[in-house]
Amino acid sequence: MRKSLSVPFALLTAALGMSSVALADHPAGTGGKFSVHVNRPFVAFDPQKMPRNDMGRLQMMHAVTDVLFYKNQKTGALIPRLGLSTTHSDDYKIWRVKLRQGVKYSNGEELTSESYVHHFDRLLGGRLAGAIRGALKAKLQKVVAIDKYTVEFRLSEPNVAFDSMMAGAEYVWLINAPGFAKKNENSPDYARKLVGAGPYMIKEWIPGKGITVVRNPNYWNPKEQHADEIFYKVTQGPEGASNWNQIRSGDIDVSWSFGSLFARAPKAKGYKFYEGYRTYSGWVLNFHAAQPPFNDVRLRRAIAHAVDRKQVASIISRGTALVSQEGFDPSRRWHCGNVKQLEYNPEKAKAILKEIGTPPVFEIWSHGGPFTKTAVIVQNMLKKVGIESKMKKVGPGPGAIFKNVLKGNIRTWVFLGGLAAHPTLFNTNMHSKHPGNTWKIKSAKLDAAIEKLNAARGDDAIKKAHCEFEQAKAEEVPYLHFTYGVAGLFAKDNIGGIEKPQTPLLGYHRLYRKK
Repeated sequence: MRKSLSVPFALLTAALGMSSVALADHPAGTGGKFSVHVNRPFVAFDPQKMPRNDMGRLQMMHAVTDVLFYKNQKTGALIPRLGLSTTHSDDYKIWRVKLRQGVKYSNGEELTSESYVHHFDRLLGGRLAGAIRGALKAKLQKVVAIDKYTVEFRLSEPNVAFDSMMAGAEYVWLINAPGFAKKNENSPDYARKLVGAGPYMIKEWIPGKGITVVRNPNYWNPKEQHADEIFYKVTQGPEGASNWNQIRSGDIDVSWSFGSLFARAPKAKGYKFYEGYRTYSGWVLNFHAAQPPFNDVRLRRAIAHAVDRKQVASIISRGTALVSQEGFDPSRRWHCGNVKQLEYNPEKAKAILKEIGTPPVFEIWSHGGPFTKTAVIVQNMLKKVGIESKMKKVGPGPGAIFKNVLKGNIRTWVFLGGLAAHPTLFNTNMHSKHPGNTWKIKSAKLDAAIEKLNAARGDDAIKKAHCEFEQAKAEEVPYLHFTYGVAGLFAKDNIGGIEKPQTPLLGYHRLYRKK
């Protein structure tokens, strides 16, 4: 093992010790019972059966399993949870995590390094190993127990951001107790079982209605178990009037929203609205850059000039969202603040079209909700400069879009912009040789910028290279983005434990009632 694995370890342990989660100042268990909103029925928890970050499922699973680390999005500091510290080899191919001792699962099993060894051996040995590595944003080859409380992650290529992924909300880090897993993982109903080391455990699951969790009697930090019981109630989704009505009537205590409550919620007396960002970039219009007519960068630029991104963002967020100029929102340490997008200028768009010719009619694909709404707005703006398009709505959910993108059946589509966890993980698949280049873009400028970013070491150098890459994207226009990934939480003002959203994890399991 490289020498650097011991020296940085002491330094990082000290740094982590200075970061802590601010806990509510009240006795555990006095928070009562809560009903919180999730937007679709629970189906499965096993990553082998459900390999995606479903928002509702993610909230409940985090309460039951806990995570290795949280992360301060502004400073980048890791906040210890099940893990206490991380360190890495000089080449960033090996990462070690020192685990917290004395942690127990709700069934009494102890959390040790073998928990992660068994979990990842199973995932990497299954048919979805590629999807698992994709969710990790790392080519993880093997997980090894160095000792009872030290686990080592071995990668096949350098990854300077692996600690950011360990502190992420990805489903791959949410693990079952290993003894329970070994005994049950071959049973038909294993995908619907979850025994974790988090503050809560599942009490009841009513299909189609929701899941009730209660306090885990073995949890390592009882001071964090604010509520006695939480019901993750399936409602009609984050964008309907149903959420507003249910929270006003008391049927649910807290609801999230991606836009529909933003205009009315902040004005409601007796309630409080918390608006923030998710680590996912917002809605974007993507181009298949290998297929005509979008293989001509001039057309992509003409479309950028033809679309008023400020107006799109205002309409789809009801006037609340900032126009996105780059992947990382202003609350994050990697935000550049000086990326210059192609400005809204219909006359420039018409001039380019006069030079290259008007493109044939093409389809804009979307999968419903604000995505389809965005596509319609863009379609009308393009029509004003002479570009005709048709709508193609598929679904349900984003799966149908993504499958057709991979097959090359789509030329342009509206989708989420991707996970903005770390600059070296965000959009670097735009390299012409990257197998995950869904845009099929080939640009010497982007390739050079990505190679410089991948070679950068140290936060300052990484941020500088990242911002140069963001500017190159703005000029090459692989996609046109409209908003940052906004999110809001709405609750009565006597409910504590709520913070502005910073990640897809909303923290329902930290709720309590103020005295």
